[in-house]
Amino acid sequence: MSPKLLTANLLSVAIVVSHWAFFASHTRVQEKADLAKLSAQIKDKDAAVRQSAIETLGQLKDPAAIDLLVSALNDNNQDVRSAAALALGQTGDDKGVEPLAKMLQSQRLRDRRSAIIALGTIGGGKACEALIPLLKDPSAEDRDSVVAAIGSAHCANAFDPLVKTLGDESYIVRADAAMALGDLGDKRAVEPLLAILNKSDSESVRTGAVVALGALGDRRAIEPLEAMLKAEKNENVRQQVEQALQRLRAVQPDKQ
Repeated sequence: MSPKLLTANLLSVAIVVSHWAFFASHTRVQEKADLAKLSAQIKDKDAAVRQSAIETLGQLKDPAAIDLLVSALNDNNQDVRSAAALALGQTGDDKGVEPLAKMLQSQRLRDRRSAIIALGTIGGGKACEALIPLLKDPSAEDRDSVVAAIGSAHCANAFDPLVKTLGDESYIVRADAAMALGDLGDKRAVEPLLAILNKSDSESVRTGAVVALGALGDRRAIEPLEAMLKAEKNENVRQQVEQALQRLRAVQPDKQ
């Protein structure tokens, strides 16, 4: 390469680097300005303004935004507290787990529900540890929310508690527990899921178990599902069985 061409190339690279540095610096300055504005807005007298600011904070990657969202969990407005919890979940930052876990103790159902959803979104070991004990909560609504959150977070350490939850008194909780086991992807769930197929009179529970078995991709479920297809009367359940069988038959035996 000639000296002139080399010089030109180096100059081009320098220009690109300079432009990138300017853009990055400008972006950081803008984010700081936005953060300062949002910090003021979450103290606004208007709850709608506070809620809007919180929803925007959830999209920022600045660690300072986490502290602002945590403080908003104590807002006197229900909508604002819920927005703060969900925004913390959106950040995916572990720093939000402890304050969200405290929110689980609230007497307000919506506070608890928002915290559960947020913890499921954040995921990870600490979030799962906070969620699993609630599988024994007296409220069926809370138990159902927790089951869904555990599935979303793929809490591997929730396998045994979820299997026990297949016997929950609420058919909705049992159905969602089956779905969550499918989300975990642990093939040990095949046998307990097959066990509830024949003994459950709930279409929702049978559907949840069938969908989970299809998701697990274990060919051991093919024969029981084929037998179920012959006996099942509910058309919606039958459709789910057919879809699960289609997925399972596509699994190669040597990949079990």
